[in-house]
Amino acid sequence: MAKRSGPSISVKMILTTTLLIVLTVVGVVLVNYYKTGRVYDEVATQQIERRRTEIQQSGELQTPMVARALEPQLINRQDEEIVNIVKGVVTQDTRTEEGGVVAYGLRIAYVLDLNKNLVVTCTESKDGVTCKPGDHGAVTASPDRVVVDTWKKTTEAWGKGGKDAKTLVSFEATDGPDKYEFFAWPIFVGAPPTAQAALAEDPGNARQGYVVFGYDLAPIERERAKAEKQKTAALNSTAIWSGAVGAMFVLIGTLLAIFQGLSISKPIKLLAWKADQIARGDLEARVEVKSTDEIGILGENFNFMADQIVVLLQQTAEKAKLEQELEVARTIQETLVPPNDPVSQGFFKFAGYFQPASQCGGDWWTWHQLVGDKILIVIGDVTGHGVPSAMITAAAKAACDVARSVYQDDVAVTKLLEIMNYAIFESAKRKFVMTCFASIIDAKKRTITYANAGHNFPYLFRAGEDGKGEFGSLMIRGNRLGDLRESKYEAKTTELVPGDILVWYTDGIVECENAAGEEYGEKRFRASVRRAAALDAGEMRDAVVADSQQFFGETLRKDDITLVVGRIH
Repeated sequence: MAKRSGPSISVKMILTTTLLIVLTVVGVVLVNYYKTGRVYDEVATQQIERRRTEIQQSGELQTPMVARALEPQLINRQDEEIVNIVKGVVTQDTRTEEGGVVAYGLRIAYVLDLNKNLVVTCTESKDGVTCKPGDHGAVTASPDRVVVDTWKKTTEAWGKGGKDAKTLVSFEATDGPDKYEFFAWPIFVGAPPTAQAALAEDPGNARQGYVVFGYDLAPIERERAKAEKQKTAALNSTAIWSGAVGAMFVLIGTLLAIFQGLSISKPIKLLAWKADQIARGDLEARVEVKSTDEIGILGENFNFMADQIVVLLQQTAEKAKLEQELEVARTIQETLVPPNDPVSQGFFKFAGYFQPASQCGGDWWTWHQLVGDKILIVIGDVTGHGVPSAMITAAAKAACDVARSVYQDDVAVTKLLEIMNYAIFESAKRKFVMTCFASIIDAKKRTITYANAGHNFPYLFRAGEDGKGEFGSLMIRGNRLGDLRESKYEAKTTELVPGDILVWYTDGIVECENAAGEEYGEKRFRASVRRAAALDAGEMRDAVVADSQQFFGETLRKDDITLVVGRIH
């Protein structure tokens, strides 16, 4: 009988097992390689879409908001003030990203008057913001081609939609290598803006001008390039590490095949299977540990690692969601209160200050110019602070704007509080309430008319003949907003004289404590106002805030702080 030649069954088993392990490892590497690239592609797409959404949201929110801020300057043809406002808006969202790259955000902004003539063009570059007065000349005469081209696209967008054309238009435009997302909004006072009215040659009584903003899209391109670089690095790392791990498993598998270690190969295969399950998304997969040797330890560590991955993913998702929600809420709340810049309205000058105790606060204040040379100032404080309280302040702001719109900027303080009370009662269902004090200062009569919804009484400091002066309070009482649906409010009127100082505030400034647990208190607060009484409104505000900050030191605030200081000239 002829002797059969050829490899032994052991060699065949080794070769077959080794080949199978090699193929398995290669398959896993390829799958991981593909999945890694796919994950990075999805993340990059989400990041780019998030960037684009941020730009879209910024344009849709900021363009009408700045347009509203420019209404009085356009009406009074205060070109210098327009330039300052536009320059400030262009500058405020510029930031430096990782690697020292400057992200401009809003980079091009120009304003037209009611006759579609150019008032100013502001452009931001690495050298800063450059504003060129248009001297109310025709847009077509502008040396900036991007201004001419985008204005043409704006009018075309308003004209395409006919009666249903959107008032706020947006489109992409290029200026050489630079790409922009432009937003345009017509400024109307006393009538709602429409695309047809924006295109009309006759401005009428309502149209006051136009605002066009151009947001830089370079961050999106940088985000795409960064994502591609990260993807390439991740794929290379995946290939190297997967290859290294695969080689290790090939060696282990070959040794196991040689020694016929079924008791060892079986749990290894089980462990690899469970690892594959987790890699495919089954985070509940675990290894059943029976042995007490190294395989058992490996199984225990594997299970522990899987548990930690689940916990880490949950914590990461919750943290990302919470941070995103807090950031959105903080950004929205920043639009609810006026900026800290001092305001001069004829005989009355005032300045406000707002500091939330956390990322979002429950304090809120606002001011608006009413008909008949009147000025509305409202200050409020929602119970607590944080995101829930910030949502109530948003409802209060919306109710205030609705009240002014319904009464065409001729609303009484009592009606204003009643409307706000109803809105907060329906929104919060008494889970949150808000104290609020509404004041209307009449420039012609030199009086202040006010109503109170459970808020701290504002101070009226009147200088005396001895130079010391005395404090009085605008005392009037009323239910907090949101306590009762049917709450009604009374109003009082007090005469004002030149030199009078009005101080509106929330209880945060007097109730917050220093490191020793001592409250700032009304006495220190009044003393600070008295010391700064000779200063201008803005300087007085800064001095009072500085005194309180010196008292608090580095102690965390337990409540929001809001302060409005005004002087009668």
